[in-house]
Amino acid sequence: MAKVKAGGAKHVVKKNTKGEVIVDHDASAKAGKHDKINLTKKAGAKTIKEGVKATKDWHKKNPHKKGK
Repeated sequence: MAKVKAGGAKHVVKKNTKGEVIVDHDASAKAGKHDKINLTKKAGAKTIKEGVKATKDWHKKNPHKKGK
């Protein structure tokens, strides 16, 4: 399990019982329907380290825009 801060929110990257890499947003983050994302299916991550990299890369390409 790895705890990562990306895009201003805390994320937890871990493996589930099937061995798939999952990223889960912290309970305080307002993630909505994208609360848990399967990085094995979305980004091809096979290890937690690859999952952390995929999470950080996604947030670099898709920054949160602050609106009024």
